Amino acid sequence: MKLYNEDNTDNALQNVVNLTPHSYVRIGGMAFDKENNLWITNALVDNPIVVKKATGEWINYNFQNKISNIDIGNIIITQNDDKWVVLPRGQGLFVFNTNNTIDNVNDDTYKKVSLLDADGKIITNDIYSIAEDLDGEIWVGTNQGVVVFYNPQNVFTNNNFYAQQPFIEVNNSVHHLLSTEIVSAIAVDGANRKWFGTQNGGVFLVSDDGEKQILNFNIDNSPLPSNSITSIAINHNTGEVFFGTGLGIVSYKSTAIIGSQNFDKVYVYPNPIKPDYHGLITIKGLVADVNVKITDITGNLVYETKANGGEAVWDGNNFSGNRVHTGVYIIFCTNDDGSKSFITKLLFIN
Repeated sequence: MKLYNEDNTDNALQNVVNLTPHSYVRIGGMAFDKENNLWITNALVDNPIVVKKATGEWINYNFQNKISNIDIGNIIITQNDDKWVVLPRGQGLFVFNTNNTIDNVNDDTYKKVSLLDADGKIITNDIYSIAEDLDGEIWVGTNQGVVVFYNPQNVFTNNNFYAQQPFIEVNNSVHHLLSTEIVSAIAVDGANRKWFGTQNGGVFLVSDDGEKQILNFNIDNSPLPSNSITSIAINHNTGEVFFGTGLGIVSYKSTAIIGSQNFDKVYVYPNPIKPDYHGLITIKGLVADVNVKITDITGNLVYETKANGGEAVWDGNNFSGNRVHTGVYIIFCTNDDGSKSFITKLLFIN
């Protein structure tokens, strides 16, 4: 529908120079901020950060040449409007904030960042992917697994600003999260769980804190066409997770969606449950991570779980693993402090 390059962006986008026989505009990543401004990384040029304002005006930045004329990758925009940029090929990260004044470069804050541990030693600067989770923590995919900034708000202050490698237990063995993998893609689902794509090991789903492995998909146990994952994207309205590979795209219907602010759009499907149905029963539109209790009409508890973001599922069995009897079942949903609650019903027919 539209092609933007150096010819129609007021020279904001720039050509890679000194490349023969053809020069070209090389884009590393893009992200929209809350004001609908589009931020773009333009690799191997003098002014590598470009913004297309919501008004249509184009501006570019060089930040005193700190990241000029180098390779530049993906960009993310955090909850507090910081922009984090991946600098591939061992260059680390670059973080900047325009202080809500896009047109005024004099009050911008920026910093080139290495992945340092608590002792000030470099963990690694070979970075492939980055994502912000629902708690505002920054998860970074490297050539040595996953590294996390738990206090990214301190990036410009230098106060206790360092990265950590989370530990995970798999098969009774504890080690740094995916430390033997190159983590090429990261996505965060509605339950704040992390999906990691790797260059050789397929896809991993871990718990919100990264300490427990939930799933691992590869070419041997799933329809993945390749174990080399290039990208991951999530439809937060449905929970569907899309995996990009060098051999095509495949998706997986997950059980986590973004939670709602209130319970005004809760629904259960299928409802009623007919005798020939033996799949999962889904409760959607919930406030994030609520406790869900299901009882029979007399108040006997038959099932209890915690929602994955805004969605909970039930297989129709009680705590003993037996299918529940015909009848009306009450679904109680409550957040941790009890300030938000909701009740709905489900008809079971055997």
